[in-house]
Amino acid sequence: MNAFYLTIVVLGVAIQNVARKAFSDKTNGKGSIFYAALLSFVAMLFFVALSEGFRWESGVFPYALGFAVSFAAANVFSTLAVSCGPLSLTALMVSYSLMIPTVYGLVFLNDPVSIGLIPGLLLLVVSLFLINKKAADTTISFKWFIYAFLALVGNGMCSTTQKMHQVVYGNVFENEFMIIALAIVVLTLCSWSFVTERSDWKSFAQNGWWMALAGGIANGIVNMLVMLLNSKNFPVSLMFPIISAGGIVITFFVSKLIYREHLTKAQLWGFACGVLSVILLNI
Repeated sequence: MNAFYLTIVVLGVAIQNVARKAFSDKTNGKGSIFYAALLSFVAMLFFVALSEGFRWESGVFPYALGFAVSFAAANVFSTLAVSCGPLSLTALMVSYSLMIPTVYGLVFLNDPVSIGLIPGLLLLVVSLFLINKKAADTTISFKWFIYAFLALVGNGMCSTTQKMHQVVYGNVFENEFMIIALAIVVLTLCSWSFVTERSDWKSFAQNGWWMALAGGIANGIVNMLVMLLNSKNFPVSLMFPIISAGGIVITFFVSKLIYREHLTKAQLWGFACGVLSVILLNI
């Protein structure tokens, strides 16, 4: 059963990436805030459904606020990144976000240095160099790099604030933490979208609402099953490499088969180095 759950998680990660790209294509690269707001609302409903009751704890709020800012940034900038660059490389770039909680653990929690850290970092450097080598038929821009980097930071800080919350509260108030955080995200992004995207809401709703819905459902299922696997004491050293690498690889094949993305040989080598780097950094 654990293998089944893990397979669903890997597919859920890939579905989020593909749904984001599909929405961006349908809306001509617009509506990133609308998309993130709807995704966040659907994800929040999962945690409301999982919760057996809501217990207010004021100390949870600062961590939830930090997570909210990070979650919003990760989803908005990921959508912007796929609107102006390759889906496969965006997914790979965002996966490097695991370095942020890793560094936090090493510096502030005195986590031991894993055997995969140094070779993983070296492969990460090589990967970044190779995937940014341009060719005439490959769309890689400085704007894409900035969006992807900001999505990377947002995604990494999501994991870091979750870890900070767990250090203080353990497994207590997990649902409350997520509900508060996602409620903040929904309210903030809905307000932001109302100010900046209101005139296009009808178009977004007609052309791409179901993609945001699919992304939100996938996000909720992934979070729910990861929590379930954690409760079953499934080895973290095995779970996260499979999730990270599996999601990237599936997204890569989708980008090739459906979106006909063409990467240079250097970028393909960079992609391979990146997948191996993610696995090693998770060990």
